[in-house]
Amino acid sequence: MKPGPFYIRNLRVEPPLILAPMAGLTHTAFRQLVAECGGCGLFYTEMLSARSLPFETPHCSPWLQTTERERPLMYQLLVSEPEELPAAIEKVESCGADGIDLNMGCATALIVKRGGGVALMKDPRRAEAISKTARRHTNLPLTAKIRLGWRLDWTTLRDFCLMLQASGIDAVTVHPRLKGDRLNRPARWTYITKIKELLDIPVIGNGDVDSPETAFQMVEQTKCDAVMIGRASVRQPWLFRQIATALFTGFQHQPEPEPPMIYHRFASLLRITTHPERQLRLLKEFTFYFARNYAFGHTLWSLVHNADSLDNAVALAEDFFQQQRPKPSPLIS
Repeated sequence: MKPGPFYIRNLRVEPPLILAPMAGLTHTAFRQLVAECGGCGLFYTEMLSARSLPFETPHCSPWLQTTERERPLMYQLLVSEPEELPAAIEKVESCGADGIDLNMGCATALIVKRGGGVALMKDPRRAEAISKTARRHTNLPLTAKIRLGWRLDWTTLRDFCLMLQASGIDAVTVHPRLKGDRLNRPARWTYITKIKELLDIPVIGNGDVDSPETAFQMVEQTKCDAVMIGRASVRQPWLFRQIATALFTGFQHQPEPEPPMIYHRFASLLRITTHPERQLRLLKEFTFYFARNYAFGHTLWSLVHNADSLDNAVALAEDFFQQQRPKPSPLIS
């Protein structure tokens, strides 16, 4: 991987490692945790409904809370119709957004039923209207996150990507799975390569990166401009630092943090940033992935899942950490 930054419009991203938008996971507490671990060049919010966003209050909304350490920050909008965009864009600009992302890849059944996410890839005219409306209403960097579509059809996918570029989108993130693919179906990186060869704007690769080795392999194989990492970074919030240290100049090696320390720090950040009614649910979401650091992680997940308060969950997790050692991380070559 070539060291150095890349640009989305006028936004400098360095290193070219990006935290993916994930509902229930990439809230301010987790973004701060990743920022403290280091190595992430660009953060994304959770998926935000363009329809309801104008009614949120930034200083108390769980969706809009942020800090300066989570910068640069892209706000991802879930959009069904272009009419939803002007007020939503005005809201995120008032919050100091560094850029805006249009979600055209979410395959959740309810989202698709409402005409959002990957449903837009089945309706390119509506996707084009949304993209052009967004471009008219902001000068911020504007990106779109897509899948391969509903079925493998290169001609349709090619035309969709070219439409995004012509509509003013500044970069495209490609999660190379179909609407119906599960995460255990390997990502089709060859389509990232094809889209990178097709477009003049930056292409961000997403899917199956969980180590410095797989990050290197993705960039070597696809020539993508940056790597976006999702659930693997919830398991190991220090993964960005690992990759940056292994693949880029200017990042000094640091000892890998102890998972219990990271877990307690996350719980502490939840207490500081999150309303008490949401804290336990968000800890459970985090623990589902974080528990995979342990051979008997299902036990940790079960303990936390059945806890009745954040304090109870943290105490049960601490008892588990006292008895179990984490699995070794993948070797960094």
